[in-house]
Parts: sequence; structure tokens; C-alpha cells
Amino acid sequence: MARKMKTRGYDGYPSYNRAQAFDAAGASGLAFLNAQLELIDTDLVEPLQAVTHPRDITVETGGGFPQFLSAWSANYATTGTQNYGLQGTNNTELPEAQADVQKGVWATYIWAMGMTVTYVDLQRMEFALRTGQAPPFSLQELYENSVETNYVKAIDFVVYAGFLGGAALINNPNVYEYVVPAGAGGSTTWAKKTPNEILADVNYGLTQTLSNSGFAAQEGMADRLLIPYTQFNVLTQPQAIAGVPVAMSVIEYIEKHCIAAHHGINFRINPLPNPWISGTGAGNTAAPGQPGNGLDRAVFYKNDKKSLYLKVPQVMTKVMTVPTTRAGVAYETAYMACIGEVIFKRTTTQVYADGI
Repeated sequence: MARKMKTRGYDGYPSYNRAQAFDAAGASGLAFLNAQLELIDTDLVEPLQAVTHPRDITVETGGGFPQFLSAWSANYATTGTQNYGLQGTNNTELPEAQADVQKGVWATYIWAMGMTVTYVDLQRMEFALRTGQAPPFSLQELYENSVETNYVKAIDFVVYAGFLGGAALINNPNVYEYVVPAGAGGSTTWAKKTPNEILADVNYGLTQTLSNSGFAAQEGMADRLLIPYTQFNVLTQPQAIAGVPVAMSVIEYIEKHCIAAHHGINFRINPLPNPWISGTGAGNTAAPGQPGNGLDRAVFYKNDKKSLYLKVPQVMTKVMTVPTTRAGVAYETAYMACIGEVIFKRTTTQVYADGI
């Protein structure tokens, strides 16, 4: 005859053949309480990223979805031999003023991206909220952050690498480029040059923009220098005078004592992350936006709308939300924007120095 299993009930009296839920005979009676002691950190950890185009170029917005952007420029000249119009006692020649007007055209690019949120996911989020277990984030906000991240990175790509063969800040074929001379140590790289040799390289690049721009220092001389992080790290080392380090980094020394500073120009040196600039100099055969395999490049330019700027006719905007059954029962939201090429009005205010 089989014996009945004797257990103790909730009231303290013996109970026979009582079942144990979830096979919990050996579990603690505080399991539920332990689960309720979990405290959720509502700060969602998002991926880190660097977006630098707002620092490095003037961005102008507005205009909708045009196919092209255009701007006009003028060149002035005179005819005859008396170019300055000065008249001597025996001179009867009168020079004639000439004006040449040219039109520049730049392409625009359509940017588009979508997101899909399923009905089931929405119901699960609502249930969690209704039962007091609210999730620390919204699906809508999560996807919108993802879309916006893609959008700003796309602008970075257009600004530094160029899209569909368009010229960018780092690789405009109409900008004068050269290889810096070797220092006393026999190398062109800044890692093997003295601070004064690096200052000489910077002054040479600034002087090129000055001379190319008719020596109009305030509007023609570069006020920005973009370099790879490797070279930027070199410039953060303390400056040395007679072999003794002083309380000033090389970058501070150059910014305060270069030829631009003596013209009253607020010259700044900024690092640019990969893959935008490292290896993009002479000898580079990599596709735009890919790690370069040429010489390291330094980019001198004037960060001013009169020289160059970026036109974004239409910033990222939500254009429509529609129901769909492509991914189950869901709704899809589409975002669009219009991004123009970098508009170079004066390439004379920019030079590329390779081999640093």
C-alpha cells in the first residue's frame, strides 16, 4: 500500500499530497521579494561617436529639395598698357575696365531613411507600463535617435570625403597641394621635427593662402588647420627653449606666434578623426571615406562663408507615417533631407600640406 506524502500547510496543520508550483520545493519563499528589489537605471547607454562638421564648416539651411545649388563670382581687369589708369604728360591712352562674371554649380543629394515599429512591440511596451514595469526608453525615441545619428554622420561624409565624386574639405582637386620639406633630421614628418620646424611648415602654408589671395590677410589667409590625431598628439607636447620644457604646449606656441596671429587672425589647429584625413595626401588610392594609404595631410583653410560653406536646403524631417504588413502588423515612418556639396567660393584661401 502506497504511503501518502505528509507536508505542512499554510495554516500550520499537516497536509497530504499538496503539489509544489514550478517544482519549488527547495526554493526560498522570498523569491518574489528578491525580484522586486531590482532597481532599473533609466539612463540608456548609447554608442559614442564623433561628429565634427559643425565645428569645421559654416552650415546654412533652408530651400527645400533643389537639384542644384549655384553662386556667382566676378573677376576684374583692364585693357591697354596703363593698367592702373595713371596719366603722364604725354599719355593719351585710356584703359577700359573689364568684368568677367562666372557661375558655379554644385549638386545636392537626397538623404532618406525609415523605421518600422511593430504592433506587437507596442502592445508589449503598453502592457509593461500598465503593470508598473515601465521600460526605461521609448521605442519611438530609440529609433529616432538611430535615424538622427545616421543623418549627422552622412553630413560628415559629404563634408570630409565627398559623395559621388563631389569635392570635399579634404580632397578638392582645385586646391593647391604640396609636400612639406624635410627637417634637419631628414624627415618631413612632424614627429621627427623640432617645434620651430613645425612652425615654419605652418607659416609656409599660411603664406601660400595669403599670396594666393592677393595678400588680403583678413579675408584671404587661412584661420583653421585640420590634422590627424597622431600629429595633434605631437603638438600637445610641451614647448622647449634651449632644451628646457616651458609651461606652453607646441600647439599653443604655434597658435600664438604664427604669421596669422601677427595679422590679428584667430588661428586654430583642430584634430580630425579617421578615416577622414590620415593617409589622404599624395599617393592615396583609397576610395573616399575609406582609410587612406598615402601621406598624412594637413588642411589649411578659411572657415568663412565667403570662402566655403555647406548648404543643407532641407534638414532631416519626418515626411510620412503609414501602416504596413511587410514586417507583420506595423507602421513605417520615413525621414528625408537634402544635403548639398561643399560650396567652394574661394579655393585660394585653402592649401593641402602633405607628408606631415
